[in-house]
Amino acid sequence: MEYSIHINTAVLHILDTSVNFPVLSDKEIELNGELAEFLEKHISKTFEDTNLKKAQFTGEVNTVRDMCAALKEDSGCFMEVTRAIAAMTFEFMLKNIDIAPGDLICCHFLAGNEPYLGLLKLNYKTGFTHYVSQMEEGAANTIIRHKTLLPSDGQKVDEAVLISLETGEIKLIEKAYEINGTKEFYLSNYLINCSTDLSDNQKLKIIDKVTQKISKKYYDEDFDKVAKLKKVVSEGLEEKNEIRVDEIAQEVFETNLAVREEYIQEIQKAGLTEEAITVPEKLAEKKFKTHKIKTDTGIEINFPLSYYDNRDMIEFANNPDGSISIIIKNVGKIINKR
Repeated sequence: MEYSIHINTAVLHILDTSVNFPVLSDKEIELNGELAEFLEKHISKTFEDTNLKKAQFTGEVNTVRDMCAALKEDSGCFMEVTRAIAAMTFEFMLKNIDIAPGDLICCHFLAGNEPYLGLLKLNYKTGFTHYVSQMEEGAANTIIRHKTLLPSDGQKVDEAVLISLETGEIKLIEKAYEINGTKEFYLSNYLINCSTDLSDNQKLKIIDKVTQKISKKYYDEDFDKVAKLKKVVSEGLEEKNEIRVDEIAQEVFETNLAVREEYIQEIQKAGLTEEAITVPEKLAEKKFKTHKIKTDTGIEINFPLSYYDNRDMIEFANNPDGSISIIIKNVGKIINKR
């Protein structure tokens, strides 16, 4: 889904834990053309990110939910709300030093006609840049290591929260950090206090992981099963723009009812309970249009999935010694000899 983004107001708060206190802004950012475009691009990318999760506020008492309700009624409290959220975040970061420092950009924006509060945590990147020092003898140019570079408009934001002020629905991208000795999502579990659904990427990873697990258990990691999985998924996406777990089980594991049942149960145990899964076109293109084979002898072959069961293009032959011969046919012209 494409969103037309228009930013009404934005502010930047600095959450650099190396200085032990947050630098909270008292004034909004002046949204000139380039800066507005930079923020709009990052918000658009966040909406389209395959790691984006839908979430809902939880708890009878929820500070961020109350702040969003206040902001919905009066956009004039934007600065007060964002300073409070930034201060809460920084306080939690100080107690959990594994969390990456960064700049928190807070935006009041419209996606279409729907008002949102956006929280973009731009974690610092380390890079090199030039540095000019003035000396009595003149300017001295050198290169220094800079530890607080922000991601460019072409890079993804590591952590973001987009809250609809109309419906209260939350969309977020988050990273797990070490909290009290274990890896946890601090945004959803401690700051926003919300329950999350699986992202599109997580759903596909579950399907892939469980398929490989069952294939290894019953079919000795038969590469044919993995290729068939991708083909079934690809065909389902072309026909209905969705994949169904029961159809995957039926096509991949065929007449073995016990294995099919175990496959579905394992997927549900992993947290994927939906019968039909809608997959964004970009993700489908990336994961299910090609198939890669790597042999124990170091040979790698990457081929279009549509060739999988087309013997005029590629053929797999089982040898008596247990090895597999791969015969590639009608390849056309070789365009890269490296």
